[in-house]
Amino acid sequence: MPYSNEQMNQLIEQEVIFSNQLAKQYHYPDNITHLLYVMIPALLLKYGMNHRQLLETCFKEVPILIQDEQNEVYQAYYISIPKWQGEKIITQKGIVLKNYKDIGLMQLLDNLVHEMNHAVNSMQNEILERDQILVRTGIVYNYFEKKNLSFIKKGEEVILEEVINTKQTEKIIDIIQNMSQYTITNPVVENTLYTIHHAIDRNYHSNSYLLESLVCKKLMENKTFFSTLENLRWNGQIEDIHHFFDSIVGKEDSLLELSKYLKQSIELQKQLSNQKWFQKTKINKIREINQKAMKIVEIFDQNTIYR
Repeated sequence: MPYSNEQMNQLIEQEVIFSNQLAKQYHYPDNITHLLYVMIPALLLKYGMNHRQLLETCFKEVPILIQDEQNEVYQAYYISIPKWQGEKIITQKGIVLKNYKDIGLMQLLDNLVHEMNHAVNSMQNEILERDQILVRTGIVYNYFEKKNLSFIKKGEEVILEEVINTKQTEKIIDIIQNMSQYTITNPVVENTLYTIHHAIDRNYHSNSYLLESLVCKKLMENKTFFSTLENLRWNGQIEDIHHFFDSIVGKEDSLLELSKYLKQSIELQKQLSNQKWFQKTKINKIREINQKAMKIVEIFDQNTIYR
């Protein structure tokens, strides 16, 4: 194990203190606070102790907001809304939990890790000022009018961002699960890790974006793609992600094309669940779009040596 028991306990205790400060500031209930005890150390283990200040700043700037109401489409989401502060544009951020009361521990953990991982991967180079204001969530930009900051649209990469974030969520929860191998001295953390460990068979698999994750499976497992993407996404170098992907596929706007197919597939799936008519036509169209997306993924995978 890369950390000794003493080092792991020291890390946990430091983040327990930090989490308790957050809980006091934002009035978090105990179950969320106890998950922060293990979430924050796991994010530090994934992204590196050299990013501790940025990660802790993110948790300070992104409050978890409980809106206990049923929502079949979104259980939780991350928001970053631009506003003028004098001559400067800043963002007001938050994670909104919708179905809070009626979900189990693992789904709550998945929701929190998933949305906070969007947030930490959006901290650097978040805002672009052009003819419009662009606010970044991972690899996707949200577009706003420059004068009054009214929302215009989401970028095409929105579903690809969700697929990437889901894969990272699984890896972070695996890190949390592996923390149970240490002899933890804090009884609350020990009990939390015990419960999480016994809720997962081996590796954690999220229920989010299942079909899209299957379509992009080879891409998410491709070491060339994921190692390069994680670094560029963390730093907010979105144009470089497109150049990198397109150059390997050998066709301009390949990443944009893949993103559009994933977005179309999701939109058709929503129509399928809301309509009784033309279901066979919709299913065939979804299959056709997903095959086109998988072809782009296949070309990328075949053109890389380090897989």
